Amino acid sequence: MFGGKYRTLERLDPSAYYENANSLKGNTYLIEGTVVNSLGSNPTQGRLFSLAVTSSQRTWVLPIFIPKELMGLNIQKNQRYMAKVKVNDQGVLHVVEISKP
Repeated sequence: MFGGKYRTLERLDPSAYYENANSLKGNTYLIEGTVVNSLGSNPTQGRLFSLAVTSSQRTWVLPIFIPKELMGLNIQKNQRYMAKVKVNDQGVLHVVEISKP
């Protein structure tokens, strides 16, 4: 799924995200990581998860928001996923598409 269509999509640099997520607002990235926990759920909006992403020999835990349109997916703790994300106005990684690599 992501190999062809998103091969040119830039991977998110977790250190840049932690340094200043506001500077990334509106941009779209590719991330790959392991679900750590479910942080919350709202049936009218979506679900918030923490995702462990390894970059430069360090693991970063990032918040990813899965909108209600994708709530039918069975996202599970300790499972690895690849996602196309957009940094929203609050600096949260809003999932556009997600799948197992």
